[in-house]
Amino acid sequence: MKVRLMGLPDEVDQATARLKQVFDVIDVSAHRPLRGQSRQVFVYLEIRL
Repeated sequence: MKVRLMGLPDEVDQATARLKQVFDVIDVSAHRPLRGQSRQVFVYLEIRL
């Protein structure tokens, strides 16, 4: 399963760490900036249920 997280870099890192406690996270992509002047980023997580 693929999950996309969007938010500020620290928020995305915190959410990723919490998801790793609950799910088998296989892969996490690098931070990618959202379009425009936003400070937000997104990452993709691949999770095994």
